[in-house]
Amino acid sequence: MRTLYLDADLCPIHWESPCPVVATALLAALIEHLSHDSLDPQHRARAEALILDLLEPVEVATIQVTMPTDERALDVARALVSHPADQRNLAAWGREIGASGRTITRAFLADTGIPFARWRTSVRLQAAIPLLAGGEPVATVAGYVGYDTPSAFIAAFRRYTGVTPGSYFRAAGR
Repeated sequence: MRTLYLDADLCPIHWESPCPVVATALLAALIEHLSHDSLDPQHRARAEALILDLLEPVEVATIQVTMPTDERALDVARALVSHPADQRNLAAWGREIGASGRTITRAFLADTGIPFARWRTSVRLQAAIPLLAGGEPVATVAGYVGYDTPSAFIAAFRRYTGVTPGSYFRAAGR
């Protein structure tokens, strides 16, 4: 990953807050080009001007995960963030951490505001985004994050974001 800081006063788009932009191959190449210290000021200014012309904001659904604060639920949450494909249900997790499944269910709902199953889906989809962005096939990503079939993964992704994984990344210029 590379970051680039440009003078906001030179940008033709005036955003009120940070926002994602289409990451075209040309934009990525220009950012790489600007990372070289040997670039003279004239070449740097032209490349920066071109980057500013290429900026295209996009609307994408982000996938945020709130971690529970209850220590028992937090143990489960950390394990699932590390291994999103873990299929254990809350009863199995409860046996491992010394609490009932109902206790963990209540803790997840109280601390995150959503039921455990929805929370787990968020974790899985959040883990999937960088893999998909890196070009991994949907079938590979689906298995990595705990879905038995690519179609089940695609359905979950669509329910959460409103679009399929392919559409999500086309909208983001991938």
